[in-house]
Amino acid sequence: MPSPLINNILVLDDMPTIALGLQGIFCSFNETVHIEHIENIFTALSSKSLDEKKFDLAVIGEQLGSPSDDLLRTVAELQHRFGPMKIMVYSPNYDHSLLEKMETSGIDAYVHKYEAVAEIRKAFSCLLAGEPYISPIYRTLYYEYGLMMRK
Repeated sequence: MPSPLINNILVLDDMPTIALGLQGIFCSFNETVHIEHIENIFTALSSKSLDEKKFDLAVIGEQLGSPSDDLLRTVAELQHRFGPMKIMVYSPNYDHSLLEKMETSGIDAYVHKYEAVAEIRKAFSCLLAGEPYISPIYRTLYYEYGLMMRK
């Protein structure tokens, strides 16, 4: 099992139950994982309670009114405010342009929100190992369906 290098995690999602579920999964790797839950990106970037905090991972859940172009800018803003960290996008929305920009934008994992727990564990394991991760659902859409459509 990989060494636990991700201890402080910021979960940005309007559903607090998402943070609780992810905490359970991440704690199976390291019981000292600490999760901060904030409802949205704006609140995280402006919150005085998060001043001086550093995170090892930010999980960006569904953000209303936040298309991928805004998401890429947000990743840069999060890393500027909280320091270098891994980024996991946790969304039910497929965006082929996000897959194409993952490496250059600082996004380490793109996880479908309705993946099985085992797959979310696999994504976290990849992050611990320093490897990128893309959900099989998104891989299929991009490589099998998307390439056909973009021809």
